[in-house]
This record gives sequence, structure tokens and C-alpha cells, in this order.
Amino acid sequence: MKKTATLLIALAIVLGLASCQPKETKLYIATINDMHANIDNFPKLAYVLDSLRAVYPDMLLFSSGDNRSGNPINDRCELPSRPMYELMNAVGFNLSTFGNHEWDSGVEALRDLLNLANFPFVSANVSFDDSLQMPVSPYVIIERNGLKIGVLGAIQLGLNGLPDFHPDYAPGSHFIPAEEALPQYMWLRDTCNALFLLSHNGFEEDIELAQKFPQFDAIFGGHSHTLVDSTRIFNGVMVTQAMNKVKYLTFNTFTFDKDGKMIAKESQVIPISKVKNVNEKVKAMVDQYNNNETFKKVLGYNDAEINDCYECLGSLMADSHRAMADADMAFQNYGGVRFDTLGVRPITLKDLLSLDPFDNSLIVINMTGQEIIDFLGVSFFTDGGPNYCSGCTYTYSVDENGQMKDCQVKLDNGKPLDLKKTYKVVMNSYMASKFDFPHEDPGTDIFRTSNEAIVKYLDDNQHVNYAKAFRVHEK
Repeated sequence: MKKTATLLIALAIVLGLASCQPKETKLYIATINDMHANIDNFPKLAYVLDSLRAVYPDMLLFSSGDNRSGNPINDRCELPSRPMYELMNAVGFNLSTFGNHEWDSGVEALRDLLNLANFPFVSANVSFDDSLQMPVSPYVIIERNGLKIGVLGAIQLGLNGLPDFHPDYAPGSHFIPAEEALPQYMWLRDTCNALFLLSHNGFEEDIELAQKFPQFDAIFGGHSHTLVDSTRIFNGVMVTQAMNKVKYLTFNTFTFDKDGKMIAKESQVIPISKVKNVNEKVKAMVDQYNNNETFKKVLGYNDAEINDCYECLGSLMADSHRAMADADMAFQNYGGVRFDTLGVRPITLKDLLSLDPFDNSLIVINMTGQEIIDFLGVSFFTDGGPNYCSGCTYTYSVDENGQMKDCQVKLDNGKPLDLKKTYKVVMNSYMASKFDFPHEDPGTDIFRTSNEAIVKYLDDNQHVNYAKAFRVHEK
């Protein structure tokens, strides 16, 4: 009996010691990207974040860039994007990286926003002149539940070595390819329990980065507005992305063993748009921002419903530019049309500034027919889609390398484009400076902007119907 009692005591001691051994540790990170100043969804986002933090109080919240550009209530503020950053502070962001649109109001405005933010920015492939005093680091190390978490940032670069923004907006900003910058910081892998990349490069590009840098545990992506709605792992690296405009939030869970080694990872998306409840405090902030009569001014009327048609609205923009410049043809870049749906209703100033938040100056270039063909090919490859047009229609096909070929342009009078003839062409200054196409005429700034052109066009044509404006056709 005495021996049995001794064994029971020993077993109790062993079980007690076992219960004191460290258990698995969980790390929770919510990630979002390409919010594009959709402040109207922030009350729902805040409610979701409140609900998650009630269960996971140590959860982190990261943004993969393009926090701004898309809502004039935010973008036309006295300090552009102040509403967005005040809301990001209010809902408790811990970290962000740059998207290409962070530069849309210029580098000094960007610096002011970084100083307004209660959270740091990271980017390993961006640097700034010392005179700008830009508060940004290549990486941060965050400690949570005894874990060291390293986070790097990286932004995409176009063919001209710059992110997709107007080159004039970034004096004193310097960029190198992510593939060159990231190896300098792989020592973090040996220092941290987890290593993450906040990437504004695009989903396909993030897959390539995962193949090159298996040191990352996960890449939280942006830029391509891709919805990654399940756990996707490439070369051992989890790659996520949550579409755009605060429609979704990605909730990531990482599990570590008692020695701090990651043993599992998974992600799931939460549809913010479908949430019914809101955070009332954040809603009050948004209501105050939206209480601006200026943006309710009616400019004209849309007479036919437009659904999922960027070309329809791009054609409206191109027509207005052509009319303003009295040109033979106008071209509007694919990426510069910022929404694709418009109901039968008045068109307000807010609609205009949401459709074209960039308000670039208009440039007239005298171009031969052959230069126009070359321009369409270059811009298609650079911008990731075809230009919308006015004064002409065109057809094309795409080869196996994603290059435009067999481009055939027909003028509005039904005649084919004369490759040797010179035409008066108007485009916005972003296209004229960003797209590296051959043209003898350097171009002339007409000192009118794209927004001015649309306002005048709607003033001259109070009722418009672009529901069937299909001018570009892929063979």
C-alpha cells in the first residue's frame, strides 16, 4: 500500500511538471491591401477588428500599401489622405509598406502623412534624400508572446525603374529592384522566429519572390488586387492578398512549438462588405469626413446604366480630353480609370474625382500613324491593358509573351490609320512621361488638366450615354 501511494505521488509530480511545460504559441496577424481610401467601409472594418481583438488581444494589423487614392473626400483634403491615416490610427494599424499611390500628392505630402501615422512604414528597396527626413526603415522587429517577428517591405518597379506613379511626384526618392534589396536583410532569418514580407508587387510577382526567398514564412501582398481566398503556399512560403477597397481582410494564424519554431501556417479571408454591424465611433468620424457639400455638385447626367465596364468610362474620359485639345485622337490609359460602374443618375464632382483622382495635365503630341501603333503596343505591355480611345477604334491580338501584335486602327470616318501621316494626339502627362514609346515631337502641355476636360465636356453635354462605348477589341 505504501509503495502504491509513493507511485501515485511520483505520477502526480510528473504530471504537474508536464503541465508546466511551454505549450504551442500562436501568432495572429490581420492583413489588408490596396484600401484606396475607401473610408466608407472603415466602420465595418473597425467592428471586425474589435471582434477579433476580443478573442486575440495580441493580434497585429498590417497594410501592404496603396492606402490612398480613390476617394476625393480623402485625396482632396487640405493634407491629402489625412482622413485615411486618422482612421488607420483609430483602428490600430501596427505597420504598413508603401504602395505606388502613396506618392500621388508628392513626396513632401507623403512625409507629412508618415509623421501623422501612429505606426511605422517599412520598405527595403526605397530610400530618400537625407534632406527629406523621411521616417521609414527597411524592416522592423516586433516582439509578441516571447517571439521575435521580422517584417520587411518591398514595392514594385516598372520598366522605367520606378513604381507606377507620375515620375514628377517623387524627387529625392530612390528605388532598386526588390530582388537586389532583400538579400541584404536575410540575416533576420537567423535572428527572428518569423520573417514576413509586406509586398506591393502583385500576386504573380510574389510567387516569384517566394521561389527566390524561401527564408520568408509568408508574403502579405498587394498591388494586383487579387483575392486569395484560401491558404496558398509556394516553396514553403504562404502568399496572401485581400482584393482591394476594404472589401476583405485576411486573418493569418502561425503556430510555433515550445522552442519557438514555426510548425503551421494558415490564412482565411473575412468579407468586410457583408458585415452588418459597425463601430459607432469610427462611423462618426467617417460621417464627419463625408459631410462636404462641395463634392455633391452635379456636373451632368448619366442616361444609361454602366456595369463592370472600365472601357465605357474610359471612353468618356478620352472624348473629353480630345474635345479639350481639339485633337484628332485621344488615348486614356487602362490603369487611370478608377471605377467601372455608374447608375442612371446625376454625375457629381465626387464621381468625377473618384473616376480620375490623378488630374494630370494634358499633353498634345503630333504622331505619325506608325508612332501611334508603336505607342499602343508599349503602353499595353507597360500598363497591363489596352488604352481606351477617342477618334478611332482598334483591334489587336496578344502573343505568348504578353505583347500586343497585329494592331489595326480605324479612324471614326471609317478610313484605316495612315502609317505615314501625322495626327494630333492628346494623352495625359502620366502616359507621356511613363510610357517609353518612340516619337519625334516631344509634346506640348496645353495647361489644362484631365479633370477640367471632363467638367467642360459634361457642361457642354449635360446628358451622356456610354453604356455601349466599345471601341477596343481583342481578336
